[in-house]
Amino acid sequence: MTDLTKWPRLLVTGEPVTREQANEILIRTDGLDPCINDQAWERTIKALAAEFGRPPAFDYGRLNGNPDAWREHYAADEAWRASMGILDLHYLGNARIASSWLGGPHGWCDWDGRIGCSNYNIGKWPTTEEVTEEWQAIAAAFPYLTLHAQLVTDEGEGEVAATWAVQGGKAALVEPIERIAEVHDDVAGMAFGLMFNAHRERGVSVARLREALAQVASHQSGEAS
Repeated sequence: MTDLTKWPRLLVTGEPVTREQANEILIRTDGLDPCINDQAWERTIKALAAEFGRPPAFDYGRLNGNPDAWREHYAADEAWRASMGILDLHYLGNARIASSWLGGPHGWCDWDGRIGCSNYNIGKWPTTEEVTEEWQAIAAAFPYLTLHAQLVTDEGEGEVAATWAVQGGKAALVEPIERIAEVHDDVAGMAFGLMFNAHRERGVSVARLREALAQVASHQSGEAS
């Protein structure tokens, strides 16, 4: 099997999903731990998550006299993430809430329900087995997804290294086929955003993010009961 190389380009095409399905995907496939330059947006994201039970940001002053405070905070945060059904993804997560990447928020699902991407790489050094496991976790979590995905070597300049099919709650490697999408790099758009868009790291409105968090919290709570 072809080596995926250090930064393979992700190509995805698929059937669109509903608004509610997009909400679920984009909350549960986002790490919800933004590391961005837009500190106001980062604080807003954390405050919104706190509305739905996430522990507030850790107060390092608590470490005085309580060396276990950080461990307790981490355990509480992990419990909240589990309650929301957030997937542990290293390569295939969506970053549609916030991203410091030059191109801004990105992912294989968008808030309007579109499924597809061709403009960013994953990395570093993923293995076919790791990516397969992540597509399987995604397929099981969102059985309504129908898509094909590929990884193209050398940041999109090489060959199709692997192709996956996702449908009916299952994901599997399939026989290699021609590229399902053209590699797209909007260098001019990225440069424009960097220079002229102060909010380029923001991918969603406060109202829509609150809607999505409320929906997922309610749905996951209903499943748990």
